Amino acid sequence: MKEISIVSPDGLSDFYMLKALAGIWQKSGFRVVIGSSHSQNADVIIIHHNLTKTDPASIPSPSNGIPVINARVLDISKKTYSTLQLHPEDNWSGAVIIKSNLNYFGIPEMRTSPRQFTTRLRQLISKVSWRHAKTLPKKTYPVLASMADVPDWVWNNFDLIVEKFVPERVDGLYCLRGWVFLGSKSYGYRLFSTEPVVKVGSMIRYEFLDSIPEELRVIRNQLGFDYGKFDYIEHDGQAILLDANKTPSYTGASETPRLHLLASGINDFLK
Repeated sequence: MKEISIVSPDGLSDFYMLKALAGIWQKSGFRVVIGSSHSQNADVIIIHHNLTKTDPASIPSPSNGIPVINARVLDISKKTYSTLQLHPEDNWSGAVIIKSNLNYFGIPEMRTSPRQFTTRLRQLISKVSWRHAKTLPKKTYPVLASMADVPDWVWNNFDLIVEKFVPERVDGLYCLRGWVFLGSKSYGYRLFSTEPVVKVGSMIRYEFLDSIPEELRVIRNQLGFDYGKFDYIEHDGQAILLDANKTPSYTGASETPRLHLLASGINDFLK
């Protein structure tokens, strides 16, 4: 029986896509072991560290040559791959969006560091005015009409990034595309929303995509991803990566044809 070792220091909550994949693997006859370190009997190891930056020392290096999925993905901060990033001296007259440079609004990092009184106070104030709180609103990103509307403190905060806002629009709706992959197996989709910041919770409909732009595959190879999810848009015929996630979450049924397709990608890493 082949063994899959999932290295996840914080466990594997039900909302992670990897939890659904693990269930499919177990039903397919694999042994799945989840822990803070890798199993010595593993045939393949999956790194599942839900932090923007991963300490290279925490990545196992099995002497027997066992494949380690996502071993090369050490930094997924947006500034490492953003092609839309703006700086104060740039000449851009269009709308802008302010984001956390960290993955998932920086929430995983907040959970691992002590919350100071000033941090909690700012989060409370941000519900009324994120500008006065000097912190972004919870789980969303402000879209502003121009660079002139960006507060000075944003430019001086390394944990934030200002980008050109160049949304994909269809029939008056905002769109966000996604590509989920494991090895050679993957699927794509597109969400539609009336809100500029498109999320699963704000979508009004979705569709699955038949193809993925080649430039995204190139970026995936450059960033070292074996498993993960890319959020992107298509603008003026070009695919633009917005977010790279190595620990994607998932809502819906735990077994679908697309999840089974994705799960079969594990075979690419097994001898």
